[in-house]
Amino acid sequence: MKEVEILITFDNTKEEVLNILSSFEFIEEKEILDIYYEDPKRDNLKPEPNLRINEIFRLRKKGNQNLLTYKKNHFEKNRWIYSDEYETTVADYEKIKKIIENLGFEIQIVVKNKRKIYRYKDYEITLEEVEKLGLFIEVERMLDMNSQNEKVTKNEIREFIKSLNLKNVKELDLGKNQLMLRKKLNRDDIDIYV
Repeated sequence: MKEVEILITFDNTKEEVLNILSSFEFIEEKEILDIYYEDPKRDNLKPEPNLRINEIFRLRKKGNQNLLTYKKNHFEKNRWIYSDEYETTVADYEKIKKIIENLGFEIQIVVKNKRKIYRYKDYEITLEEVEKLGLFIEVERMLDMNSQNEKVTKNEIREFIKSLNLKNVKELDLGKNQLMLRKKLNRDDIDIYV
């Protein structure tokens, strides 16, 4: 599947956002633990100097579900447009973690968050409370791999976000893993907004 999403910050309180989101179908509330890995022998999973990451390898613990994910990011100039996402469930979290680490992959960054997930039409709207980073909203739509509508979909998501009437919305140019890397590496020189 192709993942097209936009991550934003805003100046509303959590309660105000929950009130806005209450008009959509509530799906679930989950705690998420994401471990992003890189390979010391190859550069494809390592961040570039501007923290752009071209490929992602992640192990996710989402409630009782464990997911192994590979993403290949696609950019137009320096802006992320979408990702090819390949994801599968795995039965035993600790065993797959050991397998990954025994194959020589190293932990790049860990992201912990609490999510409240809503649905509106084809959109998944997620209020995320990310440990050490704060509150975000992510709006996502999955497309078929053959679809050529990534830019159109991205603009439709922007219009949907405008319709939420949030205060001082800013679209982020980095994902949460990159924001955590930015914080870890003290890279305040990296611009985070589109």
